Amino acid sequence: MRDRSSRLLLVLFVVVGFAISLSIAMFSGSSEYGGLLVAVGLLLAIPVIALMVRAFPEAMSALKILKANWTWWHPLWLCIYVSTMVFRIRDVGSGQGNLLDGWAMLRILPESFVSIALITRLILKKPNWRGSLFRGIPSALTIYCLVSIASCAWSVNAAWTAYKSLEFLADVSLLAAVVASAEGFFTYENLVNWTLTFYGLSLVGVWINLPIWPTEAMDGDRLTGVFPVEASNSVGTSGAVLAIVAFCRLMPAFGAARNRAWYTLLFVFGIASMVLSKTRNAEAAFLFGVAVAVMFSQRLRKKAIWAAVALAPILALLVAMNHDLPKSAYDVTMSAVNRDQAEGAIGTLSGRTGWWEFGLQQLSHHPLTGMGAYAAGRFAVLGKLGVGTASMMHSDWIEVVIGTSFWGLIPFAAALILTWWYLFRCIRNPIFTAEQRQLAIELFALLGLLTLHSFFNDELAWHCPLLYFAILGYAEFIRTYPKIVLRPGVQLHRFGPEDLLVPQRNTVSAFHKLSTDNN
Repeated sequence: MRDRSSRLLLVLFVVVGFAISLSIAMFSGSSEYGGLLVAVGLLLAIPVIALMVRAFPEAMSALKILKANWTWWHPLWLCIYVSTMVFRIRDVGSGQGNLLDGWAMLRILPESFVSIALITRLILKKPNWRGSLFRGIPSALTIYCLVSIASCAWSVNAAWTAYKSLEFLADVSLLAAVVASAEGFFTYENLVNWTLTFYGLSLVGVWINLPIWPTEAMDGDRLTGVFPVEASNSVGTSGAVLAIVAFCRLMPAFGAARNRAWYTLLFVFGIASMVLSKTRNAEAAFLFGVAVAVMFSQRLRKKAIWAAVALAPILALLVAMNHDLPKSAYDVTMSAVNRDQAEGAIGTLSGRTGWWEFGLQQLSHHPLTGMGAYAAGRFAVLGKLGVGTASMMHSDWIEVVIGTSFWGLIPFAAALILTWWYLFRCIRNPIFTAEQRQLAIELFALLGLLTLHSFFNDELAWHCPLLYFAILGYAEFIRTYPKIVLRPGVQLHRFGPEDLLVPQRNTVSAFHKLSTDNN
């Protein structure tokens, strides 16, 4: 056992044996078919383990690329992610009485470190990111933050509004600093992959919770994070995000697929997490994101059409042989959609419509100002309704409009619309390289997921929408890119992956210098 590969095989053997023993103990006696389920699971584990063995070198290769290109904003982006973790749930009363408990410091300290680092780099002009904060697409979010801060004057909880608004402004400032120091396309590709790493790590943590707290982790038969706390909706969203990215990279619209084993494993992991979370809006958003990717990719559209043509006769034959098949399929679909809830739960979107209606009624008393960003939903709506443990309105748009009225809604919507527009331009414009257009279509699909999800959850306006910020940053890169390329006399090298993965970053630095000179 002196060589490394033997030790890794021993660890894998022990982990798999432990997982088999645990699964038998948990599920074999849980139901009449528990033993059968365990047997099926073990059979499926064989190809999954084989896939993991093949995917491991590809994952290590990606990790080496990340390590070789580590830069100043990576730890700050990580700090923002750490500050979003939740370790306890507070009701409205405790939130008003004691704003700064021990667990709250785990949120405040990383954010404070980020703020100090950004101010220091601004003073030293490494980089001077103030211009990026008030230019282009990030400027729309900056205006939204300023409106939110101004709403402290009439907020139902001024201290809460001030802190949350400044927290979101610090997040936007970090995005502006990344944009200001970006060294071309590679920076945004790196930013997206670093952000997706957080989604993967959060899901790994959720699955680790399962054998430790099996009852709590399957709360209501839905996969949930116990420590840190992660709601089923969040678990489903993370699974959908990873599944969409894996789908787009396994079936690229531009260029060739790479690391097939790793992305196949990622796709299976994301789908399994999403299905076990039983999150309807995440499942619908996943289907919408895949549909967006297929719709705007000529290569995927052709494959989808040929698949439909091939499946149509089979489906027709099955329906002819069993006339009850459509009804059975409908019943199974509705059973999954209803999720064993009461009959009226679907019509009210699990109670959301009642919250939204009451929130808009409260807004009607303050139509020109709103009731304070981030505080209106929690204290003026949910607190009065007696939903003390809920911290948000489960809709970005309702949250923004009742907090800041149309003053905040306009710049907030403008940032999203502009992001959609520039990603669409990149996909359709042949001036961009295949790698740039492929990343654009991946982010286009992810933006579709986030946009649909934002109507039923807080995905874009709540601290901190890291994935949305990464997408928005790439849209800002697209906005400025043609101005460099189309300038007369400028010749830019179209970079390939082999140019961008060098640890010294010479090629990327040369691109940054050329871009700066021609700006």
